[in-house]
Amino acid sequence: MTNVQFYLTIGMPTIAVLVGILLNAVQVSLINARLSSIDARINALETRMNNLETRMDNLFAAIEARFNNLEAKFDILIGKVIELDNRVTRIEAKLGIG
Repeated sequence: MTNVQFYLTIGMPTIAVLVGILLNAVQVSLINARLSSIDARINALETRMNNLETRMDNLFAAIEARFNNLEAKFDILIGKVIELDNRVTRIEAKLGIG
């Protein structure tokens, strides 16, 4: 075996292993870049969902306030109707109608 054959016997597998390690490192960096991109998109989606949740909470609070206002107006209206009914009942009693 000559020196050239010896160096090729030792060097070729070593070079193959080093190329494999290099390609693996490149592949890992590409995977990390892709995962970072996916993470950024998930974070953007999470931000949008939080904004949507805030808007929905604000809308429901506004609707609830309107219903409370409407309920208060109905209570006032019911009070007026009861008061009117009492007046009519007293008038009927004085006139002997009812």
